Amino acid sequence: MKSTLPAFVGATAFLVLAASARAENTYTANVMLTSDYVFRGISQTQEKGAIQGGFDALFDNGIYAGVWASNVNFDTGANGTSTEADYYGGYTAAMGCEGCSYKIGFIYYRYEGDTKFDYIEAAGSLTFGGLTVGLNYSPEYLGDGTTDLVGDKVDFYYPYINYTYALPGDITLALHGAYNKMGEKGVFEAGQDDYSEWSVGLSKAFNGFTVGVTYWDTNTHDLYVPLDGDGAARVVLSLSKVL
Repeated sequence: MKSTLPAFVGATAFLVLAASARAENTYTANVMLTSDYVFRGISQTQEKGAIQGGFDALFDNGIYAGVWASNVNFDTGANGTSTEADYYGGYTAAMGCEGCSYKIGFIYYRYEGDTKFDYIEAAGSLTFGGLTVGLNYSPEYLGDGTTDLVGDKVDFYYPYINYTYALPGDITLALHGAYNKMGEKGVFEAGQDDYSEWSVGLSKAFNGFTVGVTYWDTNTHDLYVPLDGDGAARVVLSLSKVL
């Protein structure tokens, strides 16, 4: 899979350049300070703070592309991973009903310092107003860093559902639920391979910034992953800005 990535990214870049030649482009950037980088219910920073940011391009014909990065701490030794960079792209379009759309694309997760964890996911989702349902799939979850008990690459499925709702006082409620499903043979000799995650968040914009608070939890507190963290309940605070 990794050997096909340059060609796949190159093809996406070609489509983006072609779109930019004939469509009005929209560019946005974002930056965030957060008390903990939680990804799929698991802390990626040893339950410490993170600074994150990204850049997105969206074209009138529906093609999108972007990059996002954060500091991480997987505690894998002297050459342990310190930075995650995500590269993504795909296509999005409206559907027949008001507020309805779909999105298909890919996400490539790259970890500086210990690239054996690099992997790619296919991603698809449907949005109906404030409700989004989606599914991500990877044939090589966590790259060379994770294999099943017989040494094969691990398939990974990630069905999820998100819902946002505007509350009084310009406060936004965000609900999230997902299931992490790994290969049939399992991955880890200790801990729990498959698990559910959920979160409840509140956010409010003021003076161009957005303040957020999110409660995260999972049904596993002993997941063995390549970092010293678990899925215990936690509250995460954040301050973000779209540029």
